[in-house]
Amino acid sequence: MKILKWMAIVVASLIVLPLLTLLILSHRAGAGTTHTSIELAASPERVWVWLDEGPRLKQWVSWLVEVRDPDAPNHHAGSPVTWVMKDENNGGMMMTLDARIAEYAPPSRLTIAINSPVYQFDGAMSYRLTPLGNGRTRLDTDGLFHYNQWFAALMEPLVTPSAKKKMVADQARLKGLVETSAEVR
Repeated sequence: MKILKWMAIVVASLIVLPLLTLLILSHRAGAGTTHTSIELAASPERVWVWLDEGPRLKQWVSWLVEVRDPDAPNHHAGSPVTWVMKDENNGGMMMTLDARIAEYAPPSRLTIAINSPVYQFDGAMSYRLTPLGNGRTRLDTDGLFHYNQWFAALMEPLVTPSAKKKMVADQARLKGLVETSAEVR
């Protein structure tokens, strides 16, 4: 009987401790935020088209399979944008994200606000281009997301680092495309 009690304690500990750890981590300062930065050997104008044009976005944003952009090429704050993504973390399930451009200041700042009732999160992605001189630009990407469903919020300590890793890989792909593409028209 004593061994069953100890086995129950061990099993409970294997479940409760990780859940408690995730719960504590999901309430840490900076939960749901990401920041990445990369230097590109191109002017802000040359980089901007890769942020602003749907067909170019699909070339560097992994998982992105379709961009629905009814206001293209005449974007402005308030323009709707829909991204259809193949979520590789969810068995390749298609995921539709409806958003609005919250800030549009070519060629320096773009912020996209996302509110996804279906996937139970909301937040924003901001892209900031800073000219560094000599035809170089720094791209800073910041994400801030809030998970509305309890299980998604609990998993935030795992989701946010994974999202950041994806952003770093996407920026590296962007760097290769921008630096090898012809000058912007």
